[in-house]
Amino acid sequence: MSLFDRVRSAPVLGTRAAALAGVPLRLGAALAGATAALVSMMLIVLPVLIAWVSSPQSSVPWPRALSVGSCIWLLANGVQLSSGPAAISLMPMLLTTIPLFVATVAARRILTQLDDQRPPRLGGWADIRRDVVEASFAFALGYAAVGLGVALATTGDPLHASVLGSVTGTAVVGAASAMVALLREFGSQIGSVAPEFSGWLESRVPIHLRRAIRPGLWGACSIFGAGVALTLVMVVFHLGRIGGLYDAVGADPVGIIVLSLGQLMVLPNVGLWAASWTAGAGFSLGQGTAITWSHSNPGLLPLIPGLGAVPAPGPLPAGLWLSALIPVSAGALVGWRALHVVARLSSWQAKAKTAGWACLLAALVLTLASSLAGGSVGAARLTGLGAPSVAFGAMVLGELLVGATAAVGLSHLRASRS
Repeated sequence: MSLFDRVRSAPVLGTRAAALAGVPLRLGAALAGATAALVSMMLIVLPVLIAWVSSPQSSVPWPRALSVGSCIWLLANGVQLSSGPAAISLMPMLLTTIPLFVATVAARRILTQLDDQRPPRLGGWADIRRDVVEASFAFALGYAAVGLGVALATTGDPLHASVLGSVTGTAVVGAASAMVALLREFGSQIGSVAPEFSGWLESRVPIHLRRAIRPGLWGACSIFGAGVALTLVMVVFHLGRIGGLYDAVGADPVGIIVLSLGQLMVLPNVGLWAASWTAGAGFSLGQGTAITWSHSNPGLLPLIPGLGAVPAPGPLPAGLWLSALIPVSAGALVGWRALHVVARLSSWQAKAKTAGWACLLAALVLTLASSLAGGSVGAARLTGLGAPSVAFGAMVLGELLVGATAAVGLSHLRASRS
């Protein structure tokens, strides 16, 4: 039991005298959401302003630098930016962790103040807690209000975002943060938030699927980690080429730092693209380009030093299809983890079902993540960057199943001989 679970179950806390409810709860949650948005925005805007002050090549006024930093915050929240005919929708996933983390911490502080003695409920088939719904909705609304303000303030600037896109993107991030905070705060008691719905899920969702969640996440994380590791290896192998591109850019030291940090922010994106390559689906760096096991066709690339790690145009060495052993090995890990969440004396069918569900969950997580990791960084051929999500998910599912089948089969044979 975690510390928060012990605090939540303590009778001395959670009294109505110390708890938020009604209008104070809604106002407090909305204020917390707006504050979280402003704090995360300042964490992104301040480095931009510092770079503007420090760089001797700065030629724009500080309000323009502030506007650019605010738009980068919107981009981190999944909002598409526009600059003339160019559209920038490639969400830097590492940068996105900043608003997600800040908002989750703020939302959890609100949830700790809810009254657990006799919480009011909305009734109906879910019987969900009213205070949880009100707090989550108000938090997301407050967070989205800041997104609306940023969109309106940058409407006339060269780099801007649509009002609807800004509200939608920030509302999704605010709601997702509230959901994560809810899971973290209530933990194993999450079923008490909506007991009717929880009971319905337990009666409808197969037990093998419930047991498969953790093994599936292990599989998704291992494939993603392998993709990030492959990306870093390619960077190390092509340091000379990357250094030459830095020299060609001709930026001052501050510009080099900003450029390097910008490339670092998309490392998870590129890691997912590399994972797609290992699975055999490949990835693209724009319209008409493709990087596969057998051939590299990156096209005409922008002057970004990190792209020096992309294989040179032309045929690639034979045998790179063996990289499929990475997701197959991840499937073996999924199968091994699935064997440990079922009883040792369970039938091999029960173990196989759990492993199969885990492989499907891992493939779905990677499919969703890869769809979020793609986007555009300009106009014309600078659109369509990323991995083919559906093909990636389908291929990685097959490879995971191969590895998981081997792990479960070997375990069954060993058990039958003992």
